Amino acid sequence: MNLKLLTPCLVLAGALLFSCDNDDNGTPSLQIPDTYEFTRNGQSSVFYGGQTDRLNQTSEIKAYFQKGDKKEITLDAETLLAMYENAGGDGDGNFSFTSDRQLKDKTFPPDVAFFEDLFADAEDASAAGLDAANGTAGFITRKNGATMLVDANGHEYTQTFEKGIMGSVFLHQIFNVYMTDARVGDDVENTELDGSNNYTPMEHHWDEAFGYWGVPVDFPNNTANLRFFANYSNGRDPLIGSNKMLMDAFLTGRAAIVAKNYPVKNEQREIIYKGFELVTAATAIHYLNTAKELLGEGPASLGEAFHALSEGYMFIRALRISPKKRISDANINAILNTHIGENFWELPESDLSGLDEAIDLLVDAFPELADVKDAL
Repeated sequence: MNLKLLTPCLVLAGALLFSCDNDDNGTPSLQIPDTYEFTRNGQSSVFYGGQTDRLNQTSEIKAYFQKGDKKEITLDAETLLAMYENAGGDGDGNFSFTSDRQLKDKTFPPDVAFFEDLFADAEDASAAGLDAANGTAGFITRKNGATMLVDANGHEYTQTFEKGIMGSVFLHQIFNVYMTDARVGDDVENTELDGSNNYTPMEHHWDEAFGYWGVPVDFPNNTANLRFFANYSNGRDPLIGSNKMLMDAFLTGRAAIVAKNYPVKNEQREIIYKGFELVTAATAIHYLNTAKELLGEGPASLGEAFHALSEGYMFIRALRISPKKRISDANINAILNTHIGENFWELPESDLSGLDEAIDLLVDAFPELADVKDAL
């Protein structure tokens, strides 16, 4: 493991080296590994298996939705609910693995009913088997000839589910659970190990937040097999530098926890809040730009446009989640309900100025995106 040397005079402490020197506050300074690997007594002190399970559950529920898009199955609300609740530890036989974790109990509480209603609505649309039209849920064809299932307003069920979970579970857990004072604040236990585990509670909570990102431990040098938010931080990276920003914050913060350098830990926590929110906003602009282009191509691209709009809409909706959000709820609601509008079918008949206004409101909240908004 390579280490980033910050100060001279080093003392070996587990898998990391820490400086003999102190910072201005008398707190030991630290060294930061190049990869997200931390050990104690020669064994890993990192574990986020629950997060990996929930990412896997999300992937398999998405795959179930996609079978409905292809008309291979008729979507069933009870099956979707069983997977969401992980009934029986295997989604009532619908998961390829067993786990005692679930998505439902980790969902942003106001959104649980949103997903349950989505499952019921998706079943009705799938069973009806109609062609989609304004006011009619059904199937619409994409440019490659594949079909996808949309609701009466043109929102794609698969993307509404996936991007919804990314906000309502993954971001919610990072923002409102694991990065809070209750989990990684300075008073959280960080000396005694957590039972028989090889980590302290503070270390573990930080790792669990990292687990929801979906990156490999050697990211960003390794960009294979990226999952969920990892895909989007990597996609936006050339324009906003999101990969190094977030990875450095997670690495530095975890090393600071081991060193008990809490001022540094808290600085990195703020970077993580801002970084994920910036990736979310930048990705929303990306999809609004894509939708504008596709809508301009005419009816043949309507399926693709609705796909992009469904993703962008849910990324904007996810901006509600952060307790430190830089965009107001009023502006989020204005973007969703007015500038984009709930009914996607009405957009091709407009001059698309609403999408430009939505982008402008996002840029107003995130001015660092002003110079790159057209390229996102």
